[in-house]
Amino acid sequence: MRVERPAPYSWRIFWDDLKAGLVVLVMEVPIAMGIGVVSGLGIPAALYCVVIVGTVGAMLGGTRAMMSGASVPLAVIAGTVLASGAADIVQIGIIVMMAGAMQIVFGLVGIGRLMAYLPHIVLTGFMSGIGCFLLWSQSWRLIELGMADVAVAGTCLATILVWPQTWNRYVPSQLAGVGAGWAVSALWLPGSTLLGALPTGLPDVALAVPSLDFLTSAIAPALLIAVISSAYTLMIALSADSMTGGRHNANRQLAATGVANMAGGVFGAVPGSGNLGTLAGLISGGRTVVVGIVVCVGVAGFVLGLGPFVATLPVGALVAVVLWLGWELVDWRLASRIHRIERRYGVVFLVTVGIATVGDPLMAVVFGYVAFGIANAAALERQEVDSVVSVPMIDDTFFPGTEARDPYSARVGLVALRGSFTVASSRTLEKLLIDDIRGHELVILDLSGMTHMDDSAAHLLRLLLRKAGTMGTEVLVLGIPHRLRGTLDAFDVLHDVPDARIVDTMDDARSLAAGLLELHGSSAS
Repeated sequence: MRVERPAPYSWRIFWDDLKAGLVVLVMEVPIAMGIGVVSGLGIPAALYCVVIVGTVGAMLGGTRAMMSGASVPLAVIAGTVLASGAADIVQIGIIVMMAGAMQIVFGLVGIGRLMAYLPHIVLTGFMSGIGCFLLWSQSWRLIELGMADVAVAGTCLATILVWPQTWNRYVPSQLAGVGAGWAVSALWLPGSTLLGALPTGLPDVALAVPSLDFLTSAIAPALLIAVISSAYTLMIALSADSMTGGRHNANRQLAATGVANMAGGVFGAVPGSGNLGTLAGLISGGRTVVVGIVVCVGVAGFVLGLGPFVATLPVGALVAVVLWLGWELVDWRLASRIHRIERRYGVVFLVTVGIATVGDPLMAVVFGYVAFGIANAAALERQEVDSVVSVPMIDDTFFPGTEARDPYSARVGLVALRGSFTVASSRTLEKLLIDDIRGHELVILDLSGMTHMDDSAAHLLRLLLRKAGTMGTEVLVLGIPHRLRGTLDAFDVLHDVPDARIVDTMDDARSLAAGLLELHGSSAS
């Protein structure tokens, strides 16, 4: 598969990345602080995750614009393990390292490529649902903060909206909005909520020699962290591809995230993954992983002693930037045309958006994928059923040179399966084909045109062969493709068919059918 070579890096691209990185930095710091609280590991652990996981992920990853760092679902898992008493803070680091090692294995064995099958309508619903979640959750947060913070947020949003496009080349509208909100907060609204000083200091190595019993009990939470981190990372990578037209290396990205989590676990950081900073950076004009590196450098600067300089930053302005991001993530064009697209795709989109909006993006993708499969089942069933050829073979035509007492006699039936067969059509085909089999003394089951079958299709074939035996109908199997022999053997489909009745050509089937019908006729007489 040919992958397009990205454009060479230039000062102009760096300038775009730098501006986007500063915008994302403004958003990332308060979000990371909240994640640190949720995880129970503390705010420093989340900031260390941003720096360590973000830097390693950017340097080794397989997505041109990926930004890695702390994420809410992983923080919840870590906090749950910690609160349950199953592990202490040091042991959480070991669990995170184990999860990283599992992600490396995921990348090496090629699990990442499975995400390529995620339907576009589900991916769009995932992104729009996240946008809706940000809109309602941050709006509610503003209401809880108070009217002074609402005024600061309104000033920030107004500045973003009216900021001239040509000025974005020098100062991004989002940073200008934060600056305006900062000025309003300092000069006219001293009662607005401020960010406060960030914790500072270098991380300590948080490792100890684990016992064998602990390692055994740590496998389950480590696997859960690895799976959730991998799923979120690859969904963000796909979302980035849809915005840039690029193509990420999924397995390399998984392995890179695993290495990043192993490095973060050494210093007691919360587990990390690809996060929304990726999409925020792209929306803000960023082009590459340099956006994430800018964020990592900025957070590292705060941790190393620059935290007091942002203590007076108004929370309302930061919330306003998140609201702007949420608005940009929603596919309003598709939402406005939802009544024009096919109903099944509209349902998939709305289901995915709805679940992501209530705060569970991963389950939104799972349910969206299931809904997409159900929505496509009817169309796939029609296609598969239409690919079946079931015709009676007139004796005078099928057996040339013989004289039938009945010119319309058709003792032989041909059932030819073409293309792919799955669970979508298995139940319908079962009813249709059993009736066709019942009407003949012998049936030739032609599999030469079949390209794929799943377990349900294999079960259908075995059921048909058994039904034919109970109805007294002889069966010949013609032209088994080599690529399907493994599936047929695995499900023991041909258990009731003697090897002598499996042939390669229609001439062989005709000759064998003639002998079987003659034998059948003589035995009947």
